[in-house]
Amino acid sequence: MSITTLVVDDEPIARRAIVRLLEEDAEITVLGEYGDGVSAVNAIRAQSPDLVFLDIQMPAITGLDVVATLGIERMPATVFVTAYEQYAVKAF
Repeated sequence: MSITTLVVDDEPIARRAIVRLLEEDAEITVLGEYGDGVSAVNAIRAQSPDLVFLDIQMPAITGLDVVATLGIERMPATVFVTAYEQYAVKAF
């Protein structure tokens, strides 16, 4: 059984690095990668992944806004990613 996942990060290099690491695991299937919160909301609704790697700080709609838009009950398991310490604290 495969764990389906989405990767959402507005930084293409960071997004690609996460995807590369995930592709090394045969039990994980990357359904897609997205660079903004609106695309994340739409993809989560359409694809119902098991897991999402979600950047906390993105322009317009942040990772936390994605969660608020979908609602906790609709969110798959989520790993918040960020390069900035202050955003990590906010996510916790």
